[in-house]
Amino acid sequence: MTTAKLRLAQVAMENKETKISELCKELGITRQTLYRHISPDGELRNDGKKLLKIP
Repeated sequence: MTTAKLRLAQVAMENKETKISELCKELGITRQTLYRHISPDGELRNDGKKLLKIP
């Protein structure tokens, strides 16, 4: 996961019509990696905050 992919995923996850499998394929990440960094509603989780250096 990169900061750019994380930001793109976060914006996409806020849209209820986003298909998670398509998003993961486009970003080249697994569903597990996505959900480790971002919750289903687009909120950053601890790993996402660490990546973006947010306390």
